[in-house]
Amino acid sequence: MAISLSDHLLLYKGAVNTGVIREGEEALIIDIGDGKVLETLGLYGIRRVNGLLFTHHHRDQAYGAYRALEGGTWVGVPKAERGLFEDVYSRYWQDPTRRWHMYYFRPNLVLAEPLPVHREFVDGETFQWGPARITALSTPGHTDGSMSFLVEVDGRRIAFCGDLIYGKGKVLELYSLQKGFGHLTDYHGFMFAWQEAMDSLKRLLDKGAELLIPSHGEAILEPKEAIELLGNRLNRCYENYLSTSALWHYFPELLSNQTSSVAPISAPMYPAPSFVRHIGTSWMLLSESGNAFLMDCGSEDVIKNIGDWLASGDINGVEGLWITHIHDDHTDAIPKFRQRFGCEVIAERSVAQVVVKPSAWKLPCLSPNAVPIDRLVEDKESWRWREFVLTAYHFPGQTLYHGGLLVEGRGLRLFFCGDSFTPSGLDDYCAYNRNFLGEGKGYDLCLRLMEELQPDLVFNSHVDRPFVLELDILRTWRMHLAERRKLLEELLPWEDPNYGIDPYWAFCYPYEQEVSRGRIARVEIVIVNHSSRPAICSATLVFPRSWKGQGQTPRTECEIEPGMESRLLSAFQVPPHISPGRYVVLVDITRNGLQFPVFAEFLVEVR
Repeated sequence: MAISLSDHLLLYKGAVNTGVIREGEEALIIDIGDGKVLETLGLYGIRRVNGLLFTHHHRDQAYGAYRALEGGTWVGVPKAERGLFEDVYSRYWQDPTRRWHMYYFRPNLVLAEPLPVHREFVDGETFQWGPARITALSTPGHTDGSMSFLVEVDGRRIAFCGDLIYGKGKVLELYSLQKGFGHLTDYHGFMFAWQEAMDSLKRLLDKGAELLIPSHGEAILEPKEAIELLGNRLNRCYENYLSTSALWHYFPELLSNQTSSVAPISAPMYPAPSFVRHIGTSWMLLSESGNAFLMDCGSEDVIKNIGDWLASGDINGVEGLWITHIHDDHTDAIPKFRQRFGCEVIAERSVAQVVVKPSAWKLPCLSPNAVPIDRLVEDKESWRWREFVLTAYHFPGQTLYHGGLLVEGRGLRLFFCGDSFTPSGLDDYCAYNRNFLGEGKGYDLCLRLMEELQPDLVFNSHVDRPFVLELDILRTWRMHLAERRKLLEELLPWEDPNYGIDPYWAFCYPYEQEVSRGRIARVEIVIVNHSSRPAICSATLVFPRSWKGQGQTPRTECEIEPGMESRLLSAFQVPPHISPGRYVVLVDITRNGLQFPVFAEFLVEVR
């Protein structure tokens, strides 16, 4: 059922809040969501949908639109995002930069298939539909081209504002605010779009909006109070993030422009021991025998340097390579390195699962070059190399798929942390890396391990000198992380804030697969239960419209214990009649009765 906001305006509360402006037997719909609103219109005497308006390009707003495209229904979208509706294949799904070496995350959550567009709207454009005067307002933040529609009808001014806000002092999630600043890519821009979103909300107040209708959450009856509280909470969260940011080491001037109150910490740095060398994003350990052990190989320049040292007799051989984490600047050249030097490649389990088959994953900064792993090691597993004892750790710092390596020998205890720390903070500047919050999770786990091990020196792959993480620094960073979790509990509507910072709490494995026409394909829907109580979750596949007659797969369901993940297996036949090419299959998720339509996706390359 729908809620009446005025004589000529209804609010349908489904998976997405949908506005219905009506006049007689016709309606204009704002953000149709899954399209179920169409099934209720007859109850209000509405027989025809005249037009569809969309605040932004995210697929949960629009994937039900195809049901309405009959009888002359027109589609209107923000001009800046038109291509993401009608040309989404070439703008996104066929763009290799959206698949590999991914450092930009805007746009995201795009439609799986094109949607025809008949009208585009620019900032300030006003039009009359029936009894309503509608003004399109540019309100970027949640997406770059987001618009709000200010509807003046029956003496009221009501703004449909997309996902700029969720409720009083709340937003639905933070990963859509990931945006680059200065000369940086989106990858370095955790929460950076927050001020842009706030400026957009304040603009709606200036335009006299008396009621805000967000895409998710409840109608906001007191916009000024809700927006002021949200701005205060976002600012506090962002200041907290800046207080521990590794970017103070790399880009201090850029960060200093973001705050006047944060004083960054700087751990003391020291020269590297004589038996450790830095090359690009790699560290090399040299034994007394003259043989070498390498950490990472992201560039062929590393291969050349080591080849030159071998040729000159500076080193005698290369006997092993450790992968710190999954990012392309650490893995891209490993297959050629392995071929050139024939040494053993070693990785901790969380890293190995990704680099062995990168096509099965959608994550930041992945290289398409698969890396064979010769030795898979477990968390806390130790082994000897020459005069050193090496111990591997699962180390979910910069990314969830990360390992740390403790090297003990020559009177020193050295810890190779990949990209997880700089002398000034934590490399948690990209939500898509999956940096979980809470005791014993994510960076808290890493910092506790540092407190326990107390290595003499810590080595970051991008920093040419090691540093010392003293106990007071470690405890300060842990304190800030605990505070951040509390701040996010206030800001986000979830029962656990990790849902609001983890874009992959439900994802598909494999992300990409090749299947012949008429053959059976299989996929696992991986769902993480971040909360402290069991969750009943289900998943349903939503196939492309061109797979006529395919419909949906039966729903699969499971109960997931707190802090655990579960995998729902689904199998389906690829239709024998379809053309070869790339297809996007979407997945509807439910969690404890709450619907998350088309939340996840995977790719099927049909041969």
